[in-house]
Amino acid sequence: MPPRQRPNPAVIVNQVLPLLFVILYSSGYVASKIGIAYTDPFTFQTLRLATPVPLFLGIIFLIKAKWHNKPIDVFHICVTGILIHGFCFTGMLIAYEWGMDVGTVGLIMTLHPALASVGAIAFLGERFSFKLIFGLLLGTIGVLLVVNQKANLDNNTYSGVLLTVLCLFSMVAGVLYQKRFIAHMNLMTGSLIQHLSALIPVFGLMLAFEPMVVNWSAPLLGSLLWLSVVLSLGSWILFYILIRSGDVSRSQSYFFLGPPTTVLLAWIFFDEGFGSYFMFNLSLIVVGILIVTRHKAPKVVETQTPEESMARSG
Repeated sequence: MPPRQRPNPAVIVNQVLPLLFVILYSSGYVASKIGIAYTDPFTFQTLRLATPVPLFLGIIFLIKAKWHNKPIDVFHICVTGILIHGFCFTGMLIAYEWGMDVGTVGLIMTLHPALASVGAIAFLGERFSFKLIFGLLLGTIGVLLVVNQKANLDNNTYSGVLLTVLCLFSMVAGVLYQKRFIAHMNLMTGSLIQHLSALIPVFGLMLAFEPMVVNWSAPLLGSLLWLSVVLSLGSWILFYILIRSGDVSRSQSYFFLGPPTTVLLAWIFFDEGFGSYFMFNLSLIVVGILIVTRHKAPKVVETQTPEESMARSG
């Protein structure tokens, strides 16, 4: 009987983790939309950012994770936390408050890979490839067609669309900044610092502009637990591992799988419809994904396997 082969870490990173990440990440749009119905945006985001802090501290204590002792590293982590967890995610909650639906917000946010890949070529020195750009453009066209179709169907306000676009640029800036200045941050202590750095300004905005009224209910608690545990401790750690394991262009390409998943979840939970040309537009997105993910990028200096990443946390 031949010996059992151990799972190849490269296969896990390239195939299993991206699929798991997409499912978890897409569910965040739905959970946020559910939670925002029971309180105001800044209040909800304050609760969402504060809830996982004890979990992070407990895990850090158990695994004896290393803290960042250089002030410049802490500064860089704070910048990424404010851009991603502060402005981006809080802005999406406000967009929901202004009437944006889950599917349209998710579809706009999926332009993230195209912008991040172009930014990586321009600012991080990643290799230019016509095949990569073609795949990204094809996926982007598919996303734009679906966004246009859903916007017509749902009659969303221009202000909500504009705010979501600003959230998109904030996400792109945060990911590129992290890749450039603090790509190998400790997953546990770094995530804790990111949450705290975003919590401080959001908490201040809550005190200044909202009555801090919360209608406690099972859906709200479920939404907070899902966003705090599954997303904060799960999907974003997976995403940072994907960033470490390859170039930014390929890591961002996984976001193109998010829109169809988000639209389907929005249909299941909120009965949000999609038009007759959705499948055609979706096929453009899928083809773009295949082109981008099969693009072979040059090796990145100091890449890590998942085992090395977890060892770094210890």
